Amino acid sequence: MTSISKKSSDTALKIFNAKIDPYTRAYIGMIFGFAWALSLNIAIRYFSIGIMIVSILQLNDIRKGGRLIKNLSAIPVYILDAKNGITKLEPGEIPSSTIDGFTLKGLNGVFKVSDGVYVKINPKGSISYTPGLGKIINQSIRSGGLKSKNWVANQQDKRWQELFNNSI
Repeated sequence: MTSISKKSSDTALKIFNAKIDPYTRAYIGMIFGFAWALSLNIAIRYFSIGIMIVSILQLNDIRKGGRLIKNLSAIPVYILDAKNGITKLEPGEIPSSTIDGFTLKGLNGVFKVSDGVYVKINPKGSISYTPGLGKIINQSIRSGGLKSKNWVANQQDKRWQELFNNSI
């Protein structure tokens, strides 16, 4: 019964995979799982165990890194990929791997994306987060978000400087 519950919970969460960041998926799943675990109905209890297992598995998505999930920019976007370094994306192209940060011409800065955070580039080049906890995690806890030239100059990883140079 628990394996059926886990599979159905996993399927439900995968529907929202790119729409909601893994922090939010894990948090919501844990809340519902714990709440439903208090039910007197044994089937709901088994279902809640499956939800909690899937919620814990969201930690794998967090560990993988940040993602650019939508690129509606009309100009090229430059990403900093942990494995491949700086890569140029054509308008509308989305990276297949996770990223550490990105920039685009005219931004005059770099946008640092923390692990487990999903961002989008809108048509006018503005940056937004997927709904959920990602923005709070990225900006308040992990010190991500838009970074200036001064921040870039203080980084030991010189790839950030190379990425910044593409933003001017």
